[in-house]
Amino acid sequence: MRKTFLSEISKLKDKIYVDKKIIKQFLEKLKSGLLTKKQNPSDHFCAFFLPIDLTSKSIYLGHHIKADDWIPPGGHIDKNELPIQTVHREFYEELNFNLNKEKVELFDLTIKDVSGNPIHRCKTHFDFWYLVYINKRKFRFDKKEFYQAEWLTISQGIKRMKLSQYSQVIKNISRFIF
Repeated sequence: MRKTFLSEISKLKDKIYVDKKIIKQFLEKLKSGLLTKKQNPSDHFCAFFLPIDLTSKSIYLGHHIKADDWIPPGGHIDKNELPIQTVHREFYEELNFNLNKEKVELFDLTIKDVSGNPIHRCKTHFDFWYLVYINKRKFRFDKKEFYQAEWLTISQGIKRMKLSQYSQVIKNISRFIF
């Protein structure tokens, strides 16, 4: 399992837009062996997935209830689950859509301090960012997770996002994908 995580992280080592310090922190976290929320409620791996439609050059974001920010869907990686499996599971749970033939590709890594909410035990999320290439469609998003969700242009998405770290990932998508 750790080899697969290492393989995923290694895919990004030559990408100029990926912060090498973040890769190093992910590798250190991987060495700890405490990767999931169940194993380590304080800091653990998560997976974002960003539906992206190349034809319309749009991305799908949601106004997340707990985060109170416009972010991609995603979630915590479960025990014995690989990040790509999390993407498939969460895609169905949050957007009510089963991925089949859609291309799913690791794009970036971020580390987010989420300690601002005293209700939750999470302090740090180590986020894998996956792009899901999909034709624009109306998803039935989970209303327990998101106030609203919709397809946006890159500039619209960046304007709505509060967290500059996440908006930088979106800017890089604009530069390196579109």
